[in-house]
Amino acid sequence: MVAPVSNNPVLINPQIPSAPAPNTATTVNLTSTATVPLAPTATKKTVSAETERYTAVQQSLANAKSAVTTAATANTKIDESLKQVRDIATKLADDTLGTKDREKLQADYQKLREDMIKTQDQATVKNGNQKTNLLRDEKALNTATNTRGGQLEIQSSQSAKALALPEKLTSAADAKALLQGSENQVGSLANAEKTTRDTSVRLKKAEANVDQKLETSSAVAKAVQRLETAKNGGVEVSAEREQQRTQALEKARETSQLLKSQFGGLSQTNNSSGSNSLLSLLR
Repeated sequence: MVAPVSNNPVLINPQIPSAPAPNTATTVNLTSTATVPLAPTATKKTVSAETERYTAVQQSLANAKSAVTTAATANTKIDESLKQVRDIATKLADDTLGTKDREKLQADYQKLREDMIKTQDQATVKNGNQKTNLLRDEKALNTATNTRGGQLEIQSSQSAKALALPEKLTSAADAKALLQGSENQVGSLANAEKTTRDTSVRLKKAEANVDQKLETSSAVAKAVQRLETAKNGGVEVSAEREQQRTQALEKARETSQLLKSQFGGLSQTNNSSGSNSLLSLLR
């Protein structure tokens, strides 16, 4: 006999635990009183006053080298511009030159002169609050060479703006005067060319001198650092040795992982005690 079917709804309550609402922070209460060990604090490396003095000397020489190389680069660019100025002035010195051609060449000359001024400004090197321009500064640059007060003096060219070349060449006579002036005549093309040649020679000597002083200072600073390391009982490790050690450790890890995978597969198939004991050594 079949039981009659009830028309009342059946309530199903499986008692499923409700999940936490999304984006709701869950609070975890830690009741353990165990002390969590803190990561070891890195020991701050102390630098002696003597090391700091040698570092200051090296920085001073490095700044001087930057000033010299920057000025030399600008001077080379100015020398190239002067070659173009000579070519333009030679054409402007022609009395038969037409008006349109003369105006174009005059504009080219003015543009070259403006570019030379910008190039002179680009020779400026800033070190902190100090600015150095070995093409136009009135004073020489003094840089420390050792910790005993030794200094190296690097002279500036003390050049005038655009090497004192005239702002315009409005006539053939102006162009001729520019070309015919002697090396000792300020404002002549020959004088400007001589200034760039002299500057080039001077800066090459200064750069070689700075390089020698910097090399000596660096060698002495390294020697002082080694002495201080030995005095403090430390062991100095070169960057090359440290890199070799890191590479060796990485190779060892790769070899360990390879052996693990090989002996792990062997232990699964043979289940031998020998393979298991060897595998345990690699874990």
